[in-house]
Amino acid sequence: MSSNRIDIDPDVLAGAAAELDTIADALEAGLTRWSPALDVPPSGRDEVSVAVAHTVTEVAGRFGTDAAGGVVRLRALATAMRDQARGVSAADDAAASGLRATPV
Repeated sequence: MSSNRIDIDPDVLAGAAAELDTIADALEAGLTRWSPALDVPPSGRDEVSVAVAHTVTEVAGRFGTDAAGGVVRLRALATAMRDQARGVSAADDAAASGLRATPV
C-alpha cells in the first residue's frame, strides 16, 4: 500500500543533527591535530626529493582545505536539520492548538 504521508519525528531529526555536529567536531579536531604532519620536508636536496615533498605537501594542503569545507557543510546541514525539526514541532503545535480550539 502506498502512502503520500511523510512522518517526521523532530526529536530524531535533532538527534541526527547532533550526530552530524559530533562528526564535524571529530573531523575538525583530526585536521587540527594532524595538519602539521602533512607538511613533508624533502628527504634530500636533490631535485626529485624536493619535487616529491612539494607535491605531497601541496596535495595535503588541498585535502585540508577540502576537508575543512566538509566540516562547514556538515555543520550547515546540522543547522538546517535543527531548523526543520523546530519548524515541524511548531507546525505540530499549531495543528494541535487548532484541534483543541475547534468546537465539538
